[in-house]
Amino acid sequence: MNWLTNLDQAKEESQKTRKPILLQFEMDNCGGCKKLYEETYPNPEVVKEMNEWFVLLKLDLIKDREIRRELSGYWTPSFYFLDYTGKSYYNFNGYLPPEEFRLMLRIGFSESMIPKGKYDEVIKIIDKDLESFKESALYPKVISQRGIAGYIKTKDNPAFRKTLKELQDKYPDSLEAKMYFWDE
Repeated sequence: MNWLTNLDQAKEESQKTRKPILLQFEMDNCGGCKKLYEETYPNPEVVKEMNEWFVLLKLDLIKDREIRRELSGYWTPSFYFLDYTGKSYYNFNGYLPPEEFRLMLRIGFSESMIPKGKYDEVIKIIDKDLESFKESALYPKVISQRGIAGYIKTKDNPAFRKTLKELQDKYPDSLEAKMYFWDE
């Protein structure tokens, strides 16, 4: 993977490529980081998606104190999805195995790009291999993000309601099933 180790350089690359920054905080003797490198990063789909969708930035949680303070970072591994100004749109703390990590990438991408009006890009990325993730605990969140991007783009209220109803029916215990409501 093509990791940068300087925030200013990552910001410049992000502005040039129009890709969000995926910042990973790590530190020495981090068990989750070790597992990430042993199990998640060897996955070719993880590598492909990270390199294709993001400017990759790796920083040390202890050594890069100023950035850690700005983002309120406190755990490793942790992931922050930033724009070219360094503004954070989403973060996740901890290790994830490859398939869940790929879903987390989709969530971070969508959280970063929906506010910028990049609905088609979000939908395209979320839809990539979507069916293969149905068993993941993060799947309802990804479906919700796709529904939000589609709704904001089209204002198709019936389609959005259908998506939410399917979430409630298939994943009734998920946060996403519980957080949306409307008058019938």
